[in-house]
Amino acid sequence: MKYFILAFKNWNKFNGRANRSEYWYFVLFYFLIGIILYYVDISFLGYNPMNPTSLGVTQIIFNLLVFIPSLSVTVRRLHDVNKSGWNILWNLLPIIGTLYIIYLNILKGGIEDNSFGSPSNA
Repeated sequence: MKYFILAFKNWNKFNGRANRSEYWYFVLFYFLIGIILYYVDISFLGYNPMNPTSLGVTQIIFNLLVFIPSLSVTVRRLHDVNKSGWNILWNLLPIIGTLYIIYLNILKGGIEDNSFGSPSNA
């Protein structure tokens, strides 16, 4: 959970590096909280995923709150593998781009300094 909170503390930090643990624990808790909020919306707020006019209010609020921190931690993770943060735009290609970003986030970051700074020891 500390990495999820760390992403919020560094929400406006798009420089530097984020190690694999920081990124993947953030993704894990993002996913788990999203599942919990999905069931809260269905159980208590009347969200019906089969009805296109129905809205998952807590999910929408959560995704808006986490949008910038998720971009930030992803850019810093790309920096850890010595790639520009602009590579995040590969996500605009539906399947191939997303798979490429996942691949980059799986790679082990270097232990030495790179053009984006020193390795993160979070």
